[in-house]
Amino acid sequence: MKLLVSVFLLLALGYLATAEVVAFAGKCNKFFLKKQPPTGPAGPQYREICQKRDPAGNYEFATLYDTSNKIPVYSAYKFQSNGGCSRDTPWYIEPQYKNELKLFFNPLQLDDPTKGPEMNTQGTVTKPPRGDNQALNDDYDGSGYHRGHLVPVYHRNAKQCIDATFTLTNAAPQYPKFNSGAWRVAEATVAKTLDTDCLNRGFKAYIITGVVPGNTDIKGNNPPNPGSVNVPDYFWSAYCCVDNNKVPVPSVFGAYHRKNDNSKIATTSTTIANLNAMLQGVYGTGFRVFGNNC
Repeated sequence: MKLLVSVFLLLALGYLATAEVVAFAGKCNKFFLKKQPPTGPAGPQYREICQKRDPAGNYEFATLYDTSNKIPVYSAYKFQSNGGCSRDTPWYIEPQYKNELKLFFNPLQLDDPTKGPEMNTQGTVTKPPRGDNQALNDDYDGSGYHRGHLVPVYHRNAKQCIDATFTLTNAAPQYPKFNSGAWRVAEATVAKTLDTDCLNRGFKAYIITGVVPGNTDIKGNNPPNPGSVNVPDYFWSAYCCVDNNKVPVPSVFGAYHRKNDNSKIATTSTTIANLNAMLQGVYGTGFRVFGNNC
């Protein structure tokens, strides 16, 4: 798949954590507005992952993962007020698939089909197959890139929720100044808006955050080497507050994006419709973040 990043640029100017590599439907479609995941890229390289912290706990968010580029396409979640929890959790990988029956009919595994549903440290999977289909801590160490959260710590309100975000299937290489600067500011701004104008009114907010694959990998190769971790060209996010009838609340929805670099440029605010158009240009297929629901 050839990514038309030039089109995006043109349009842009206007613990022990566990997860299951399993279809969203029935497991974690609650993280999508009206239980409808985005329309977008499809194919054997993509895995739907329902993320949660422990086997007995609740699912925390959903991720569509690109095993060719070894980065997420997006993660989807319900916004929560920040609870001021600490963030001392190590990063984990996703070693497994759901079960043998699903493997036979629809190969959903990431690296090791003998593993159970527990998200774990990368040392629990031998190499190979460790890292065949996903990023590892080894890829990031010494690379100069941050492990950029898609579901951020700042949008979670409990330690369990925060811990569940520390999986490399929820991260992509992000320039440090961007991660700690403009992107953090945008996350905080959206959080304040949703706290004040949405949650405080008894409503719910849905967020989907993703990345646009770039032309280099985490080792600096251009074009990326096969099987390497792609460095995204852009990070993007969309949010939508809905009332108790699932109707979008006026003026409490929108989107923003920014190029992944170390500049001090702020993120660009845009409409959800414009973001859909950008992503459609990038992927060469219809892309609707919230379907027709926001």
